[in-house]
Amino acid sequence: MAGEGRLATVDHNTELCSEMVAGFADAGVTLAFISPGSRNAPLTLAFALSDEIKEVGIRDERSAGFLALGAAKASGVPAIVVCTSGSAATHYLPAIVEANQSSTPLIVITADRPVELRGTFAPQTMDQTDLYGSHVKASFESGSSSTDWRESARAIVETARNGIAGPVHVNVPLSEPLVPDTLPETVGRASSGASKQAPVVAEPLPDLAKELADKRVLIVAGGSCDASFPGLLGAYAGSLASAVIAGPQCRPDHPTTLRTADMLARTGHLDTLRPDIVLRFGGLPTSKSVWTWLETCGITQILVGRSRLSDPLDSAATLLDASPTDFVAHQPDFTANPGYLYEWQAADRFMSSAIDAALSSSTPTEPAIARAVTEAVPADSTLFVGSSMPIRDVGTFGLPRSDVRVIANRGVNGIDGSISTALGIAMSGTPTTALIGDIAAMHDATALSELARLGAPLRIIVINNDGGGIFSFLPQRRTGVIDDDVYEKHWGTPHGLSLAAIAESMGLAATRVETMDELTEAIRGPIGPGLIEVTTDRTENVDVHRAIGASVREALGTE
Repeated sequence: MAGEGRLATVDHNTELCSEMVAGFADAGVTLAFISPGSRNAPLTLAFALSDEIKEVGIRDERSAGFLALGAAKASGVPAIVVCTSGSAATHYLPAIVEANQSSTPLIVITADRPVELRGTFAPQTMDQTDLYGSHVKASFESGSSSTDWRESARAIVETARNGIAGPVHVNVPLSEPLVPDTLPETVGRASSGASKQAPVVAEPLPDLAKELADKRVLIVAGGSCDASFPGLLGAYAGSLASAVIAGPQCRPDHPTTLRTADMLARTGHLDTLRPDIVLRFGGLPTSKSVWTWLETCGITQILVGRSRLSDPLDSAATLLDASPTDFVAHQPDFTANPGYLYEWQAADRFMSSAIDAALSSSTPTEPAIARAVTEAVPADSTLFVGSSMPIRDVGTFGLPRSDVRVIANRGVNGIDGSISTALGIAMSGTPTTALIGDIAAMHDATALSELARLGAPLRIIVINNDGGGIFSFLPQRRTGVIDDDVYEKHWGTPHGLSLAAIAESMGLAATRVETMDELTEAIRGPIGPGLIEVTTDRTENVDVHRAIGASVREALGTE
């Protein structure tokens, strides 16, 4: 599809863009998010006339990028975003970076001014070739005389999802006139013989039976995963008689899973029950205490994953380039001694009892909110968890559920686009609950109006602690070096706003809850478009976390 040139006639614009859309449909794409603009009119019309791809109009390009990201994370199928020329294209970058780092397939189509206008400072014209640099898997530019736009579109989809999935950029220069005198009734339909799925390529998978036989093995899993991985991991750990430490997105609801891994790490139990081998899957777990231990423990580690990155901890002796899902699905069963697993389970039960007692309060606290959300969210739904404190609290205090999938933007751990990502997940067809902080909600507030308009099955729970609560746990606050005024101005950032009021002003149903019982009842209700606001105090939140830690240490006799 590479090439240069001018798309000279409106009939040519219509024909080529229609062929491109039909090619995307051939390859199984079903969802496109399009922002308004003039230069992208031929593309917009081609998607609007497609019977195969649902197109959704989204006013804000940044929001549209995250909607597509969420849809692709949920389904595993590339979603498409389309925008006009100029600065509009730059607003996709945050979503592209997250897609790249989390191996999410995404297709970004940017309309462009004619090639000959580049470098002339013509209005709404800039160099859009290779705009996203190393953050995309590949960049293409459409040509004017290409006769294989349909086939090129199929190849673009395969590029996005084959191997290590990721974003692909397609730049489309378009000349006026941009709107035809008449429209075709529909664009080309998907070819009946076209493949809707990428071909499955069998890869030889390593067999670790000899390396792990008669060893005390601890499994650590992190990052994102496909929907089947947690269940497969639990079954594999059961046959291996290995305890599992896993981040919220890949945590099995299985007896081998340690609910209190973060606290076990903080209190030194990872060394008390020291394994012979650590078998790691995917990215780093959410708990800093766990991955700090991995970095320094000196235990033999085997890392299984598909990533452009090497081990960020530089502690794995063996790196196996394999899909974690495929790996655990095809490992032979073990006949393992369960004694080591029993030791882990006993420690986890003891720790769980201490934490459960500390969480029993009628007043909402952030750890209790994380627990309540993971317990009460309806079955057969998805939970999107925002970065900063929510993902950490879900990791430490939340419970695994086999009937609820957890998704988060942990590629680059950003709070931007949180509502839009969750809305994209809901648009892919699954009822979704989002647990996010107030700053994340304000950062993506325009998406509230899109949720009200689209009516997708998304319920947003906002923890409003009037600012950046996570910084209260970090050196900016903890060391006492920075005075209160400077801290509040640059890190605390109080706003004094109600997110429920903001949601209501945008036409979205919203409610405020004051007690844990009210919150639990609201969470258990049907998932529909709306927002629930629960207020906490970020200073008191630090005290709550410290009190839980003190309760655990007292129970262990280490206070």
